[in-house]
Order: sequence, then C-alpha cells, then structure tokens
Amino acid sequence: MRVILCYDKIMNIENRASEGEKVYNGENVTSPKEVKALLEQYSLAPLKRYGQNFLIDGNIADKTAEAAVPEGAYALEIGPGLGALTFRLIRRAKAAAAYEIDSGLMRALKDIFMGTENITFFHEDFLKADIERELPLLLKGDIYVAANLPYYITTDCIMKLLTSGLNIKRITVMVQKEFTQRLLAAPGSGEYGILSAAAGYLASAKVLFDVSPDCFYPRPGVTSSVITIEPKTIEKEKAKDYVSTVKNLLKARRKTVKSNLKMSYRLSNEEADTVIAEAGIQENARAENLSIAELAKISEILHRNIR
Repeated sequence: MRVILCYDKIMNIENRASEGEKVYNGENVTSPKEVKALLEQYSLAPLKRYGQNFLIDGNIADKTAEAAVPEGAYALEIGPGLGALTFRLIRRAKAAAAYEIDSGLMRALKDIFMGTENITFFHEDFLKADIERELPLLLKGDIYVAANLPYYITTDCIMKLLTSGLNIKRITVMVQKEFTQRLLAAPGSGEYGILSAAAGYLASAKVLFDVSPDCFYPRPGVTSSVITIEPKTIEKEKAKDYVSTVKNLLKARRKTVKSNLKMSYRLSNEEADTVIAEAGIQENARAENLSIAELAKISEILHRNIR
C-alpha cells in the first residue's frame, strides 16, 4: 500500500491548536520528553524489528540536514520516524520524498506534516519500492539522500541506491560506527569484504562526525557515525556486473581467486587461468587481497565473455 500525503489537508495545524491539542512538528520532537509524549499520544512504542531509535538531538539533526541537502535541492529520506530530520530537510529542499514502513508512524507523520506541500510520504518498504518508477515523477533533478538507518538494512539500502540508475548526487546517512569500518576497509584487512569492495568502486565515502548513544531514544548500545557517500558516474549495467562479480569472488574471500572463479562461474582450470592471467594477478591470489581495480578488471573480462 502506498500513501501520498503531501496534498492531504483534512485539518490544518492552526485548527488543531485551537482545539487545545498538543501540536507537534519535526523541530520539537528532539527531546526524550516530547518523543515519549508523542508515542503515547498515538499509542506507539519503538519497534525492535524495525531497529527504531529516534533522534532526540536537534543539533545533530541540524548538522546532518546541512551536510545532506543543499538549499533548493531534491531530497529523499529513508525511515523518517517522527520527523526530526524530515522537518529540517524540507526547510532546505525544493521537494522531498520519504519512505516509512511503520503504519503507526505514518499516522503520526500525517498529522505532524499536515499542510506541508513539499513532502511526499510513501507508506512502503523502501527495499521493495520501485524507486526508479516512483521518484522521477516527484524529484525532477539530482537527488540528495538522508537517513538514520537501522543496522540490519544499512548495506541493502546503500547498495540499492548505488545501483539504482537514479540521479543520486549524495547519500548522507547515520549508521552504526561498526558499519563505517566495514565500508571503508582496505583490501587485505579483516573488515574488507563485499560491502567495501562494491562501495569503493561505485562511490567515494567519508565519515563526517560521530554521534553519541545519548542522542537517541531508546538509547542504543553503540556509537553511530554520520557518513557521506558520493556515487561515481558508472553505467548501470556495468555497476551491476561489478557487484555481481564482487559477490561471487568475496563470498568465500579467504579462498583463492581461481577456486572462486571455478566454483561461481563453473570455469575449467584452463579458463580460470586465462582470466587470472588477463587480469594480471598472481595465480595463487586470495580474493580478500584483490584491489578494486583488480576486481573491476576481472568483472570486465567475465562479463565480456558471458555476453
């Protein structure tokens, strides 16, 4: 089910205030007291299955929004929650879209942003959404992404964005610090794997600042980081070919490249040797030690032959 709320004006905020109800907006849901009151008003509770930890620090929300979206740009948010970041994004953006999977939060967001015309909410699982069909109708230019991402969907969300074919200019996300270590890992390191190899080819990334667990409700047990990822200009099919190659070669990253080529692509010894020789890598090289350039060369060879 998809719900678009940007033109839904059943009752405006001024009318709600005159009736004596507490009026919330994304700016004033950045304290534990306000968040708890809002959750109680809508009979909600943070859901562990969605990894919900609401941002309750206005300064962090301001810094994230400023880093994420230039003035007058088009913004996309994944998981707006109670709107702390959303409120700041739409003050900067020409138009914005946000995906929220939680039906309870959608009820709250509908009231919080009632009368706001430059935001569209989709009640939809972002990972299942057809963003290449939905977003170009709303965001008619370069897209700037912002999100406070739960750990369990962080990799999938970022890879979906990087391989989507949309005009995504920048991705600014709040993630667990552990994720940044995997994202930025170098070949041969213990953290190097599919994520770092894929993201390193498709984009450039850096850490902007860390965020204390005290900035969230409920308080998580780990520190978070805000990172920015800038996609490179790569043909969609070429990007998908590379990601496929990385997944096949690094799913057993401690094995030799030759072994993984034979297993994943059903190559003979001679065929695997030919690929390795053309790529210019050592015959006994392990997948975990391959550089991004070497992986890209192997991908080019494999998919040229497949086609």
